Amino acid sequence: MNFAFISYETPFAPGGGIAAVIGQLPGYVKTASGLPTVVISPFHHKIARMATLTTNCIGEISVPFEKQAITVSIRHYDDKWPWYFLLPEDKQFFAGERHPYDVGKTQKQTSTNLLRDALFFGVMVRHTLEVIEPGARWTLMMQDWEAATTALALAKSGAPHKLFLTLHNSYDSGAVGAKQLRSVGIKPRNCPGPTGKKKATVLERVLPLIEPPVFTVSKQFALDLAEDTFQSKVMADHLQEMLKPRLVGVDNGPFADLAVRNDILAEAKQDNFIPLRNWKTTKRAEALQALDQFTASEDKPVWGDIQKFKRDNSAWFALAGRDDPRQKGYDVAVRAIGKFLDQGGNARFLFFPIPGDEGIAGLDFLRKLSEKFPESVLVLPFLFREGYFAALQGSTYGVMPSLYEPFGMANEFYLNGTVGIGRATGGIIEQIVPLRTLPSFTQAVQNRADRWHDTSAPATGILYREADDLPSVVDDWRGINATSYKAKGKKTDRVEERQKFALFEAMAEALYHSLVDSIQVYEQTPDLYYQMLTAGIAHIQKNFSWERSAKEYLSHLK
Repeated sequence: MNFAFISYETPFAPGGGIAAVIGQLPGYVKTASGLPTVVISPFHHKIARMATLTTNCIGEISVPFEKQAITVSIRHYDDKWPWYFLLPEDKQFFAGERHPYDVGKTQKQTSTNLLRDALFFGVMVRHTLEVIEPGARWTLMMQDWEAATTALALAKSGAPHKLFLTLHNSYDSGAVGAKQLRSVGIKPRNCPGPTGKKKATVLERVLPLIEPPVFTVSKQFALDLAEDTFQSKVMADHLQEMLKPRLVGVDNGPFADLAVRNDILAEAKQDNFIPLRNWKTTKRAEALQALDQFTASEDKPVWGDIQKFKRDNSAWFALAGRDDPRQKGYDVAVRAIGKFLDQGGNARFLFFPIPGDEGIAGLDFLRKLSEKFPESVLVLPFLFREGYFAALQGSTYGVMPSLYEPFGMANEFYLNGTVGIGRATGGIIEQIVPLRTLPSFTQAVQNRADRWHDTSAPATGILYREADDLPSVVDDWRGINATSYKAKGKKTDRVEERQKFALFEAMAEALYHSLVDSIQVYEQTPDLYYQMLTAGIAHIQKNFSWERSAKEYLSHLK
C-alpha cells in the first residue's frame, strides 16, 4: 500500500493553509508508516515558483475533455518525498496567476473555471497512479473538494484504492451537472449524490464514495462543522447528514520554528524576563529599521505614515494572512480598532494582509483606517519579506479576529515570541489557554474553552467571543457570507456594509474589550504578560507536533 496526498495546492503554488500542511505532513506520514509516500498536484504554470521549478517528465497520459483527448505531462520533482505535477498541453487549465484559485475575473467565472479544472484534475490523478506504479494499491489522502474529484473519477472503477478526505475548510463546489461530469469522462450514475438531487455538489457526490472518517485539521473544527451556527446552518448545511457521524479532527502541527533562543526561554521559565524583554525590544528596533529602509511602490504600497508612526513603548498588535472576506475578519478588526483609537486608546497596529480574491481594492477599508490614524496604524498589503518576522517578534500581541478558523496561526505567534488574541472558534481555542480573570472572558468563551483547558492551566493569551443568544445570528451569518457589498456593486466597503448586522457589531465589540484587557495586562502586570508568553510557547511545543498528527491519521486508516 502506497500513500498519495492529492492536493490542489503545494508550497510551490500556495493558496492558503493546505500548502503549509502539504509542505510538512507527507514526510511525517512516510516516516511513521514506513511506506512510499508521494504528493500529486496540478502544475500551475502561471505561478512563478511553480513555473521555474526544475522537473523531469516521467510519462504522458491522455485525458478526455469535451469530446477531445488532451495530453498531460507527468512532471516529477524529487525532494524529501516525490512530487508529481500534472501539466496539460492545453494551457486553459490551471492558469491561476496570484494563486491556484485565481482563475477568473469575476466570481462566477472563477467558480466555473475552478470546477472545470478540479474535475479534470481528478481524472488526471486516476490515470497518473497507474503511471507512477502500475497495479499498486494506494491510500489517497484528498485535500478539500478540489482534490476530492479524484473519488468521482475512480467511482466504480474497480481500483483497489482506499480514499480519504481531509477538510481544511467547509467550502464546496457549486452544483455539478451531468454534462460537466461527462465532459471529463465521469459517469454521473456512478456518483449521483443525494437521492432526487439532479445537480449535487462535488462533496455531496463524493462523501458516499469514500472511507470513513472524514478528517478536519483540528479537533475543535470537527465539532464546529456540526455545531457552530455559521458552519452547520450556512457554510455546510447541505452536508450535515453525511458529515456529522464521520467527522474526526486531527490537529495540525506547528507552522513555524521557535525563534526565541533556548537560553532566553530558560531564564523566562525561572521568572527572569529581562532577556526575553530585551530580545523583543531588539526585534522591534529591527522591524522599524526595515520599515524606514523600505521604498513603497505601486505593487507594494504602504498605507499609513511610517514617519508619523509613533515610536514609543506602547503595545504593538500584529495581524497577518491572506484575506478571505468570509473567514479572516480583518473587517471586524478595523471596526474594533477604530473604536479603540477613537476613544483615546494608545497602541500600534500593524497589518500584513495578503490580498485575496477581491484584490488589493477589497482591502480599502484598511487604507481608510490607516489614513485616519497614521500615527497608530500601518498596513502593508503584500508579502513584506524585509521585516515581517522582526515585526511579528517585536509585537506584543498577534490577533486572529477569525469568523471561523479550521486550525489557525496562533502557533506561529507563540513560536515567534508573541502572545495570541483570538476569537474563540476552531483551532484557536485549542492553541490559546485563556486568561480567565479578564472581563473579556465571558460565558461564551468559557463554554468553549472548558472543553480543552483545565481551569488551573496556566493562561497563555486572550480569547473573546460574542454572546450566543443573538436572535438574528443565522440571518446575519447569511448576510455576511453573501459579501453583497461586492456582488451588488455597491459603493460601500466591507466594514460599512457589515455594520448593519448585529452579529458583526457584537464580534467587533467583543474584540474591542479584549484589546482593552490586553493593554491592561501588558502595561499594569508586565510579569503576567511574559508568564503568558512563556507558558504559550510551552503549550504549543507540548501539544502540537507533526509526528503526532501523522500517527493520528495513520491510526484511523487501519
